[in-house]
Order: sequence, then structure tokens, then C-alpha cells
Amino acid sequence: MQKHTVLICTMLALQWDSLAHAQANKEAVRVEIVATASEYVPRSTTVAHPGHAYTNCAGSTSYFGRFSNYGDSGTVSGTAETDTHCSTTLSPPTETTLTTYRRMNYTIAKSDKALYLLSCTQTWKPTAKERVLLGVMGSAEAGSGEKSGNSDKIAANAKGKWSECPAFGIGVQYTLTVRNTSDARLESGLGEKPIKLEYLSSVTLPVQTSQPERPSRAQAVGPIGEARVHITSNPSGGEIYIDGKFFGNAPSDLTLALGEPVVKVTLGGKEWSRRVQITTGEIRLNAELAEP
Repeated sequence: MQKHTVLICTMLALQWDSLAHAQANKEAVRVEIVATASEYVPRSTTVAHPGHAYTNCAGSTSYFGRFSNYGDSGTVSGTAETDTHCSTTLSPPTETTLTTYRRMNYTIAKSDKALYLLSCTQTWKPTAKERVLLGVMGSAEAGSGEKSGNSDKIAANAKGKWSECPAFGIGVQYTLTVRNTSDARLESGLGEKPIKLEYLSSVTLPVQTSQPERPSRAQAVGPIGEARVHITSNPSGGEIYIDGKFFGNAPSDLTLALGEPVVKVTLGGKEWSRRVQITTGEIRLNAELAEP
């Protein structure tokens, strides 16, 4: 599934120039989630610190004089010696590079006529305590006029959590409304608040010739049931995997087919895994990942 997702994302990206603006401001269309993927995108910031050079000189001068008398007249002669020492101190210029990461969660939705590439960007948010500490360090460096780099180190190691992004199950259906290139709304039709995502691009699907439908074995048995599964984690933000496939971050509401899938939640090297029997109705799961 990961390889197929990357292939579809690449295909949609190549169609960006010709189709991105054409799909904006369209009427709502019925879509189905067909693939999800995520990646970490680095962003580097370089701060230049100017160098300094100064020269310090110190010295002394000594005088020696003689007076010669010849009757009513005389002469004065003298010498002077100067000893001067100078030293130069050089501080070379330096640069500090700080790299931060954003997590991009991609969602591919399919309608009868097109594929849509949507995304949600997760950013790292330091805790309130870390933000106060960063503010104090920044004020101290601004007051002194020197950049020590301590605030950059604190920012790089700050404690916090990722901002939340919605999770989507493969096969779940929504109504998609694209307002502009950064505003796409998915509505489930269950009275919930529309989910806002970033609209990246779309590609038109080829027109298929009509063929008589052949009833499959699955259709003969009847539609497979679904259940609503609410998954949370402690701490919040755990990565949810259903039978090895990534479904987003906790807390999330997922629509899963009936069965006994393996639900796994990971966070910071810790893992919670259970085989869960999915039956009709609503199911709530909480993955305990906190230190005992």
C-alpha cells in the first residue's frame, strides 16, 4: 500500500500546474478514501554570528640628556627610546543551523471522475513552560546583543507534542468540497463538524466504458458491516496502525469493517497492541503508553 500511495502522490503532483486551480470552487462531490501516507519534512534555519577583531597596544618611552658647559655657553644633548608592543585578538564569524520538522499526512480521495490529494500538516508545539523559557532566553540574548545559541538548543530539545490531524480509514466515504487551493472540506454526513484539510492537487480519471456488472461472491453474501471505533492514547498523539496500516494519530474516530483486526498504537518507542473483535455499534479503545 505504501508503494501505491507514493506512486499516486507523485502522479498527482505532476498534474498540479494544469489541474490545481481548475478544481477549486467546485460543488460537493462524493468521494472514498483510497490511500493515506505520511512523511517528515525538514526545515532548516541558519543564524549568522559576526566575528570581532581588536588590537591592544602598550608601550613606554625613556629619555637621557646631557649638558656640556663651556665658559659662558653650553650645549644640551639627549636621546629617547620607545618600546611598544601590540597584540590582536580575532574572533571568527560562526553560523548556527537549527533544523525543525513538520509531519505531512497525505490523504487520497477518489470520486467517480477524479483523484484528490489532500494533506494535513502537524507542527511541534512546545509546552507552556518551554515557551516561557524560550522567551526569557531570547530576551536575555537581545539585551546583551550577543547570540550564544542557547535558545536554539533549548528550542531543538523542547518538550511538547504534535498538533493533531484527523485520521481516515480506507474505504470510508465523505462529501468533498474544495473552496480554494488550501481549503478542502470533508463531511461524513453524520452531523459531525466538517474536517478542513489542505488541497494540493487532483487528476482526472480516464472514462471507463460501461460493462455489464457481474455479481461477485462478496456481493452474493451481502454488504460487509462497519462499526465506529474511537481510539485514544495516554499520552495523546500515539500513531494508530490497523493490521499494520497507518490510520493517523490518537485520538481518532475510525470506521472499520467487522472482524478481528490487530490494533497497534506506538509513541516514543512504546507500543500497545491488541487483537480486537469489531462488532456493530460503537467501540472505545484506550492505549496506555505512559510510564508506570
